[in-house]
Amino acid sequence: MAEYNSDARHQPKGDHNRRIALGMDIDVFAAEAGLTPDQVHDYEATSIDHAFDEDVAARYQTALERLEANPPVSQTVRNQ
Repeated sequence: MAEYNSDARHQPKGDHNRRIALGMDIDVFAAEAGLTPDQVHDYEATSIDHAFDEDVAARYQTALERLEANPPVSQTVRNQ
């Protein structure tokens, strides 16, 4: 298992904020990522000094990047 720290490739708390910015509920995001809601919750709730499942993190990251490149209608984007 990988360990979360500020230099890590995956940032569970930051990834959580990115999911919220997409306006996606945990169940909807889990389905998009091919994960269970429990896996998403456990990953997002990882404390800075705890390990997480690298496979879950990779799936989460892949889904985030795909969704951020083509935002769902649930995300409101304001260009100024």
